Amino acid sequence: MTPTGDSSLLLWAMAAVVVLLATHLFVAWVRRAQGNQGWRQNVGPVLVAGSALGLGMSSAMVLALSAEALPFALGYRWLMLPGLVLLPPLLCLLPAWWLVKRQNWLALLGAGLVLTLVALAVQVGWILAAGLRPGIRWNFPLLGAAGALQLLGFVASLWLAYSDASSDGARKTLWRVGAAALFTVTLLTGQEVVVGAIGLHGQVGSIYQREASATWLCLVAGALVPTLMAVMSLDVFLRNSGERHRSRRGAVELNMPKRRKRRRKYRAL
Repeated sequence: MTPTGDSSLLLWAMAAVVVLLATHLFVAWVRRAQGNQGWRQNVGPVLVAGSALGLGMSSAMVLALSAEALPFALGYRWLMLPGLVLLPPLLCLLPAWWLVKRQNWLALLGAGLVLTLVALAVQVGWILAAGLRPGIRWNFPLLGAAGALQLLGFVASLWLAYSDASSDGARKTLWRVGAAALFTVTLLTGQEVVVGAIGLHGQVGSIYQREASATWLCLVAGALVPTLMAVMSLDVFLRNSGERHRSRRGAVELNMPKRRKRRRKYRAL
């Protein structure tokens, strides 16, 4: 982004929208896969769920860094971009597959721990890719606090998303929305704590500002990614609506009384 002295609320709002949509897709596709019997039927939903969440984490960090009030333009090293874009979706496949198989406390804790490690790796990776100068002095206690905060928030949001009330309760939609909102707030807060752990506002420049421009990356992360996720969310909504309509129509057909056959009377000639 171009140098500016003011933080951007628009970029923060974009980051929140991206994470909210990514979490919604993760929860929705994992839930759809829970009813499948064979592992082959679960491959597609797990791929979509893990890819959406990993891409959402990476996009949110790009937008969060550019939203900061920095006096210099940000840039990122080209060689690190493939790993920062492709590895998070791949790593998020593990908790997605785990939650498809089980939703007990062990699964929730394990999935939350993996997601916390992925989130920290994404946040630290994008900071290192920016090549900040004069250099980063890590505040490890603050970094540990960011990890603990995200672990607690992620586990709590997963519990909300896969609890009995979120599955069969009358207010299951509210539970799922609450889970996505809690995950979003946790991730964005964790990003801010990580940014505070490196003293970002004490930096004076970005070594790689002439390589991958933050302006173009923000355009992709803040416009292209949420548009794609919105289309995918609409697809999930239409699938669920169609299935509910078919189930209701089947239930009505089963409850309809059968017509009795009228006996015809034949007169003897």
